[in-house]
Amino acid sequence: MTLEELVGNIRPLLPDPVDELQVAAMLESQGVTDEAAVAEYGMADVFELAHHVYPLLTPAAPAAEPPPEPARPWWADVMHGLLYLMPSAVYPAVFAVLGGPDMLRGLVFATTAGWVWGAGTSWIGHRLTGAGATRLAARTLVLLGGGGFVLAFAGALLILRWYGGGVELVLFVLAQTGFQVASGILLFHRREVLLLAAMLPACLAGVMHLISGYAEEMVPPVLVAGLLSVSLALVAGYRTGRVRGNDPGKVPPARVLALGALPSTVYAALCAAFLLHTDVRYVMGPVDLAVGVTPLVVGMGAVEWRVHRLFDQAGALLRRCASPALFDRAMWRLLLRELATCLLVLGALALVLLSALRAGGVLTVHGALLIDAHVLLGGAFFLGFVLIRTGGTGRATACLALVLPVDVVLVEVTAAGPARYGDVPVFLGCCAALSILLLTALRRSVGQVRHYR
Repeated sequence: MTLEELVGNIRPLLPDPVDELQVAAMLESQGVTDEAAVAEYGMADVFELAHHVYPLLTPAAPAAEPPPEPARPWWADVMHGLLYLMPSAVYPAVFAVLGGPDMLRGLVFATTAGWVWGAGTSWIGHRLTGAGATRLAARTLVLLGGGGFVLAFAGALLILRWYGGGVELVLFVLAQTGFQVASGILLFHRREVLLLAAMLPACLAGVMHLISGYAEEMVPPVLVAGLLSVSLALVAGYRTGRVRGNDPGKVPPARVLALGALPSTVYAALCAAFLLHTDVRYVMGPVDLAVGVTPLVVGMGAVEWRVHRLFDQAGALLRRCASPALFDRAMWRLLLRELATCLLVLGALALVLLSALRAGGVLTVHGALLIDAHVLLGGAFFLGFVLIRTGGTGRATACLALVLPVDVVLVEVTAAGPARYGDVPVFLGCCAALSILLLTALRRSVGQVRHYR
């Protein structure tokens, strides 16, 4: 009998030996004598044989787990809203150069294309990271960011072909796209502070422009500062994306990644269409309607933060709940609590804006309703994020696909009537309906244990 066969016979009887003496006792109980140890295994006695058998019986020490990722600070998510708002500091100077119609076309195209393209890019980045291909994920974000520039340039040329606008419009579209590409890369790598630092020149110049009463001589410096900020952000994004090292694990094929990103891209396109279908009408309208989206933009960071918190708390609930039924009820209560938190944060931001507009004497009923609609839409976005993360991208898309046509039809109907701003209450009602549909869809999935393991 070889040493390996001896170990195989002993292991079922002594799977976890305490020491060599216990192994020696077991060998002797199985008839292995000193003579057998000398004759069959070339050992001096049973104790020397036990000395060689013991390490083979002892289970290998488990591989050390990688250290847990550091806890994500809450302010890192909350500040996303501020970062999303920062480019608007330059918009008055852009308006002075391009005029209202051209700026609106460029802004709507760049925002929509960046939103949709960024959603697909982000999904691919997270999918590659989940597969262990961190380096490839970072480089893919940079490569796809370049693809976003190509898309933006082609779109700007089409706008020029159909509507005119000049080279300035192309530069504006590329600058807006550059900010979105850079912010997507930097936020993916949790470099919020770096993006904030890059955008400071544009914001400071925009504030000076505001203080000057939008003086014409301030327009060129503001535009230069805006281009400088976008350039700094792009350089920071490129350098951040140059991750060194090797990628363990199996990388999904490009076709699988492209098809996998499609649902997120479609959902983002529907979100952009639903939001912009109403908001684009008032970008150049009365002040209270033009700034109605502000609480949503500023508060989106808080919405993202509460989504992360919900999943963090779900892990703790999973350890505490004794049965799936208890977990399901606890998760439903947690979801409603986090939704209420999002609405409170967005509502507080809306209250500040409403107070400022009323103090300035520019608040109307329709302006207040549009601000309230964006608060509800922020809650719907929260529910959509949770539904997608619990495997419900198709259901989230279906909810938007149901509400968007209703919104479009009712807005066209009200636009033909005598009442002004009839689309505002329609948008408010559709935001409420979307929230109800998403809550209904989540009732089936939010309490399923498999989404949080």
